[in-house]
Amino acid sequence: MRNFAAAAAVILIVLLPCGAKAQSIYGMNYIGEAVHMGSARHEALGFSTVAVQDTLNSVTSNPASTADLGMMTLTIQQVISGSRVYFLDYESKQTRYTVPTFTASFPLRNGLVITSGFRTRYYGRADFAYQIDIENAPTGYQNYKLDSNLYTIPVIFAWRPISSLRVAAEAQFNLGSVIDKVNVWFDDLDYKNVDSKRRRSYTGLSWGAAVLWEVHPRIWLGASVDGPVNYSVEEEIDNTASVLDTTFSYDYTLPLAFDVGFAINPIGRWWLSSSYSMRAASDPVGYPQLEGSIVDETHIGIGIERRASVEGHVLNQIPIRLGFYMDRSQVQFPPGQDVTSTFITVGSAVPMGKKAGSIDYTLEFGRIGSQEENFVEENIFRFGLSISLAEPWSKRNTERH
Repeated sequence: MRNFAAAAAVILIVLLPCGAKAQSIYGMNYIGEAVHMGSARHEALGFSTVAVQDTLNSVTSNPASTADLGMMTLTIQQVISGSRVYFLDYESKQTRYTVPTFTASFPLRNGLVITSGFRTRYYGRADFAYQIDIENAPTGYQNYKLDSNLYTIPVIFAWRPISSLRVAAEAQFNLGSVIDKVNVWFDDLDYKNVDSKRRRSYTGLSWGAAVLWEVHPRIWLGASVDGPVNYSVEEEIDNTASVLDTTFSYDYTLPLAFDVGFAINPIGRWWLSSSYSMRAASDPVGYPQLEGSIVDETHIGIGIERRASVEGHVLNQIPIRLGFYMDRSQVQFPPGQDVTSTFITVGSAVPMGKKAGSIDYTLEFGRIGSQEENFVEENIFRFGLSISLAEPWSKRNTERH
């Protein structure tokens, strides 16, 4: 198990003024940070939307909801964030972004829709340099880079067999890699640079299923299951001294995850939603230093939305969205101590009138970890934007979901 002193040293290095840039301090180990699914609308509701009907977006928290898309729909989502990280008396400012998520949905007939695209499961980034002291050698410097990205290409069939029920089945082709690079150089040109690169390549198949049930026009229930991913991993280590190069393979399983929730309409166009999701702890194959420090990932979200209408004053066409969510990370730091994050969210959409498509945006404000419990605290601001393009509908509802 990695001891705290070593881990703290890494974090201290990241915070020193050496051009540090990372996806998140807590996303620098293992396979990276988990990515919540859903467009900027779902983000604004705290990702509490597994039971929320969405008739405008192809990127949803519940794939069964795409059965209600009556037109060909393309959705693209991008999240940009900035943060300030605190460790002891050090602090660092960071900016970062993820690879955009995009999906396209194609109605085969009324209530039967096929969807495919690209979405990220886990990601992590790091790029920093620091000075190292080696006995009986001149001053040296080490640069460390991390690029972690596990993504999924889904094929989803969503079906509405009766007016109150939507179901979905999903096949997933999973790819990705975790790449670590280390470069060491010296002031003295008589000493050669040393390079090392480790690449873990992941491939695997998995499945998913979901249901969205309109119990009553004002009460919806939803659930989804993301089946386990059985990855085949090819690991290659390349060094300046090629005699040290190694190649080997192993299997890694990302356990099953589930998401359950509800949405209710207590009054007018106001809706309340909530959901809980969990992915079981995995066996950190290939990461022996994390043995005993991997736990179940959990998410709790709550959202409030005043839905927009295509009729009336322009203010009626602007939705109001508020949310809150709390996550527990898969990696404990220090070992035995959970890392939790809390976020509040607020968002809306550009009034589109009777035009097809949507433009949704969200602001997130939150914190990951704490100096008291984890010794490291990251305060984060995120901006999410999603754009959905679609052909005009022949018939439109007076209320937009």
